[in-house]
Amino acid sequence: MGFLPESFVEIDGVLVDRRIFTTPFVCDVVLQNCHSACCHRGCVVTTGDVERLTPHMDDIVRYLPEAKREFLSREGGSFVGDPRRQGTDMRPQETVAMIRFFKSPEDMRCTWVLDDGCVFLYPSTEQAPGSGQAVPVQYCAIHSYALERGMDWKAFKQADCVQYPLCVYRQDGRTVLALQEEPGRAGVPCLNNPIGPLMYRSLAGTIAYLLGEPFNEKVQAYGRAHFPERD
Repeated sequence: MGFLPESFVEIDGVLVDRRIFTTPFVCDVVLQNCHSACCHRGCVVTTGDVERLTPHMDDIVRYLPEAKREFLSREGGSFVGDPRRQGTDMRPQETVAMIRFFKSPEDMRCTWVLDDGCVFLYPSTEQAPGSGQAVPVQYCAIHSYALERGMDWKAFKQADCVQYPLCVYRQDGRTVLALQEEPGRAGVPCLNNPIGPLMYRSLAGTIAYLLGEPFNEKVQAYGRAHFPERD
């Protein structure tokens, strides 16, 4: 997968997509009114994800509507879907973003997709900022479970979800930190709505998750030195 060298900067030996320093970004399902659009195709799941989440499934599924609980029960309680069965074969960018966890793209599996979204999405309502009106939203049962129990959701949730919209991959012997590029990008409001802090700031926790806190500190220092602050 090629890229223009001038669209990246090198920080501590890692090629970093310049757009993270110039793109506003905030992940807020109420503010973006997005209905968790980034989850429309489910997510790639690793063996580690399955081993980590499975012991908690009995409590996680309690957040879900009855129809989804019944579906998972029919599948033997497994949340790992067959991409070919449900028409969600891995796209090239998903392969780039997740291949480091697998021997080959053919090994990749995803969460089940129901009602045009990840099986773990569940409906709720929240008060819209400013108007105070109740707006429909969709939340992730895994994310909610982790937050309500005081867990570190980044360490608990599926790696594919935690890293979005960033990805880390190797190219020509170099580590690359980039934005994911995929055909559904236009339908994801947070990637098209220029509100919030610059991405390197709002995704500082994600960058630390992907490449470590020492590297994140260097990214933050680079951003402060080379790009104006946004409030």
